[in-house]
Amino acid sequence: MRTQLKFFDAFLEKALRLGVEKIFIIHGVGTGKLKDAIANRLLQHPYVATFKNEYHPRYGWGATEATLEA
Repeated sequence: MRTQLKFFDAFLEKALRLGVEKIFIIHGVGTGKLKDAIANRLLQHPYVATFKNEYHPRYGWGATEATLEA
């Protein structure tokens, strides 16, 4: 899971540098450990306004949507 979180951190920082307002983090369904680890990082990040994990027609239950602040 360390590798996945490293890629997530880089993805989030790149989105912030580019001024992206909304991102989808695809983590899959699985056991929920990766989803929970990502949620903890999102909760602690000062530039994440909101995030939610609900059914999405394109990604199903395997993705989290986050809204970012500049």
